Amino acid sequence: MKGLIAIVAGIGLMTSVSVLAAEHKVPDAPKDYLGMKNPVKESKAVLERGQQVYERKCKKCHGVKGDGKGEASDKLETKPASFAAPGYLKGRSDGQLFFITEKGSPNTDMEAFGLGSETNLSKDDMWSVIAYLRKAFTK
Repeated sequence: MKGLIAIVAGIGLMTSVSVLAAEHKVPDAPKDYLGMKNPVKESKAVLERGQQVYERKCKKCHGVKGDGKGEASDKLETKPASFAAPGYLKGRSDGQLFFITEKGSPNTDMEAFGLGSETNLSKDDMWSVIAYLRKAFTK
């Protein structure tokens, strides 16, 4: 009987964790962010800088291909966004991407990367990453 109770409890726990992970919604950026356009003009130097920052700070979770399957993603309860999913980047404004990069996403492992955070990326670096994401992963 104890074994059956342990199995039922385990199934209940796994189900509730799955439901919690599935319910995560990326927070919407405030209006002042949603209207923002990337002020960094796309150039070879900007894309190279964006790629460098992506490889240092983003790749471990979001993956080499931007598919959300980085080496650390297996350990995360809420899986990272797949930038490579068809329509994912087209459906998000520059300002929305900047907001999540700068502020993070609550109840996930997506930490804040903006000024004053532990990572403390400059605005130019965050905008360069966004330019790189759009160039490398938009489908």
